[in-house]
Amino acid sequence: MKELMVRTISGVVFCAVTLASLVIAPSNPYPFLILFSFYLVRTSYEYLRLTMGRGQVLVKAFALIASVCVFLLGSVGLSSATITVLQQVALALLSLMLFAVPLASLFSPGRSGFEHVWSSLIYVALPFCLLFVLASIYGTFEGWKVASLMIIMWMGDIGAYCIGTAFGQGEHGHKLMPSVSPKKSWEGVYGAVIASVGTALVLRALDLLLPEYSYLISILFGLTVCVFSVLGDLVESKLKRRFQVKDSGRIMPGHGGFLDRFDSGLLAFPAAFLFYILVDCFA
Repeated sequence: MKELMVRTISGVVFCAVTLASLVIAPSNPYPFLILFSFYLVRTSYEYLRLTMGRGQVLVKAFALIASVCVFLLGSVGLSSATITVLQQVALALLSLMLFAVPLASLFSPGRSGFEHVWSSLIYVALPFCLLFVLASIYGTFEGWKVASLMIIMWMGDIGAYCIGTAFGQGEHGHKLMPSVSPKKSWEGVYGAVIASVGTALVLRALDLLLPEYSYLISILFGLTVCVFSVLGDLVESKLKRRFQVKDSGRIMPGHGGFLDRFDSGLLAFPAAFLFYILVDCFA
């Protein structure tokens, strides 16, 4: 009971802080940039520590700088002169990191870790970048787009946990991928689908999710986010199983690390971005 209470409080604080950065001033990108830059650095750090171990500090530091640069370069569609300068600085730093990472690895003991540095940019930094592009896809930053996506993901997690715990455990449960994650079940997936689609419909009714399109589009969006969230969770589960780690970190009591918290989003963010692109093309 105490563990559940700690997990609940930790999750509520995380959700509240994240939503505050998006909806208090939904057209102001700076709270999002600041908070999600921190999320990105911590998530990338946990990924690099998981895959590379505790050594090669200089390589990891340069990789984290490159990750932030990739994220800041995603601030397209904003015409502010400050953002333009920020993009130029980020591009210059990213160019430097293309030299710095290989050179740092030359003087670091052990394996180079190149594959993990580059994969961190693709697996972690690029999805965060696409999240920002999604928020500003029509030229101005719209915090409610990201907030709606996050809420659908979170409600899907809650639905999966509640239904999966109630009906997916024991001999009557149907395991999803037991070799990757023994506790995940098909019942949990069904719970995630119901919660995600239901949340998408509520947000659509409140004109907070794709208000210019039909309810069917919102249903498909909720389903898309749910499917890729589940897949993202499984990808990180396999990653942790490969490196024999239970949690990626301890920064969030009851949840583990930010990589554990954002694992679903690392596939759901790109999927949501592609969904918006396809809807604009065909709807």
